[in-house]
Amino acid sequence: MENLSFLNRSYWRSCLSILVLCPLLVSCSTLYITYSTADWIVLWKLDGYFDLSHAQEKYLKSRIQALHVWHRHQQLSQYAQFLNHVDQCAKDGLTLAELESIFASVDNFRFLLAQRVAPSGAKFLATVTPSQILQLETVLSQDHRRLVSEVESDPEERLAKRFTATVDTVSSWVGDLSIDQEMDIRKWIEAVPDTTDQWLAHRKDRQAWLLALLRSTHDPMLLEQGLYQWLADWKTGTTPESLMALLEWREGVKKVVLEIDRILTPEQRVHFSRELGELMREIKGMAG
Repeated sequence: MENLSFLNRSYWRSCLSILVLCPLLVSCSTLYITYSTADWIVLWKLDGYFDLSHAQEKYLKSRIQALHVWHRHQQLSQYAQFLNHVDQCAKDGLTLAELESIFASVDNFRFLLAQRVAPSGAKFLATVTPSQILQLETVLSQDHRRLVSEVESDPEERLAKRFTATVDTVSSWVGDLSIDQEMDIRKWIEAVPDTTDQWLAHRKDRQAWLLALLRSTHDPMLLEQGLYQWLADWKTGTTPESLMALLEWREGVKKVVLEIDRILTPEQRVHFSRELGELMREIKGMAG
């Protein structure tokens, strides 16, 4: 959450490719291949987390394939419509109300996926053994330590990284930025609080919440309710302190998006529309 990742085209490709369960960044040239093999990738990722038994792998394979089919036929067209909505909003400049609707749409996609995943996911989780929960905990701990090791400790280095990531994201959509535009973006990024530490703590707290759920019950109904809550609501498991910081970050991001939109040239808006159109065509092609 330390940059404008939700605006990055890779964010949307990861949603398409891994169906929320296993974020993966893919290039334009590999989008179709990755999405077509998403069911295998998800199963491979889950096996790494749980060391699946033969019966678990067989069950998950059938359910993930069904999820993939549903997603292709039901959700891809919704993604294309959403991107078209973004395109229309951006043609004459974004308003706060339009940006809020974009955020709400992103949240709604997550709700729908969580609703679809939770029943089958809970049935699988009801079969997970104590040793598999320990395996999950070990892998998550290793991932967390890796992330912490990759985070810059110096505030100025963090800011430089956030600025570079934001400029790269924006220019990937609108084309080259002028020096003045980059200077403005840096100024706005500086005003957004650095929530890297809070995001790391938030991520670890959410993982602890999920592990506690798995250790507390084998009841499929309770697991379904808990899994849906965990997938649908990013605030689940968050401490009040982290939540306040992340909500402040979210509001700061909205301000930055509106400011960046305000300084775009007509040519950059055309470039943005063209890039969105390309992505929409890719999505429609995958939907069949």
